[in-house]
Amino acid sequence: MNNKDVLQKFLFEQAGVRGEIVHLKETIQAILQQHSYPNVLQELLSEALVIASLLTASMKFKGRLTIQFQGKGKIKLLLVQSNTDLQLRGLIQWNGEITPSDLLQELKNGTLAIIIDPDNNAAGRYQGIVAFEGNSLTQSIEAYFKYSEQLPTRLWVTIKDSHAAGLLLQVLPGKESDQDNDDWTRLTYLTETIKPDELLTLENKTLLYRLFSEEDIRLFDPIPVSFSCTCSVKRGEHAILLLGREEAELELREKQKIVVTCEFCNKEYIFDRVGVDAIFKNNGKHTLH
Repeated sequence: MNNKDVLQKFLFEQAGVRGEIVHLKETIQAILQQHSYPNVLQELLSEALVIASLLTASMKFKGRLTIQFQGKGKIKLLLVQSNTDLQLRGLIQWNGEITPSDLLQELKNGTLAIIIDPDNNAAGRYQGIVAFEGNSLTQSIEAYFKYSEQLPTRLWVTIKDSHAAGLLLQVLPGKESDQDNDDWTRLTYLTETIKPDELLTLENKTLLYRLFSEEDIRLFDPIPVSFSCTCSVKRGEHAILLLGREEAELELREKQKIVVTCEFCNKEYIFDRVGVDAIFKNNGKHTLH
């Protein structure tokens, strides 16, 4: 049984198609326990974390990928981030009770985007707006790659009891010939036979053999996936700068300290008057990059 948080890439040697399988358990549990999410949002956040890890693994440069949804109603924000070391974090901000039908309507009425930030900024920041398609986040991401990137991509995601798994198939860039299209049709047809429990529980090698017993597949070494937050003292200082001197003074008078809490991991950064005064005195030295 797959019980480790890992991502494993594979390649069809005789077809212009690549793939990935990811399993998330401890990572998802660590992220979900930061807030009391209702079940429907637990599943949405888990789905987004699986997708983010699968998409990040295909990046050709060091950086960070963000899946961001901004809503107008009960769901205010969905934010999931993964860097190329496959360190994940994520959160959802919401109001009130949310049913599955509410969720679908919320997703249709908000704005979904994929954002890529290279570490060295040499390639520049990329942001793609994803139109909501079908009945899920997964189907919307698939449609985005098909219509906006012209890169056929399929995703299979399954979630059960804070254990999530995902499988990605994608045509290799430049491999869109008629023969490659035939390969793509055949491989996606075979993958459609996968059962949710198989994706969750079978070892990757066993799963691939069961799906593609007649294909020549190269399976790469597994890559660990983990929860990691990038919050820091400097980011706490930046939050106080954004609060402004006047609001900071009011907070200090009332509580004698300012507590900045990271929404991703709930870690608290505490600043007393001396610390706050230093932040505003050295404003130019505390710019967040």
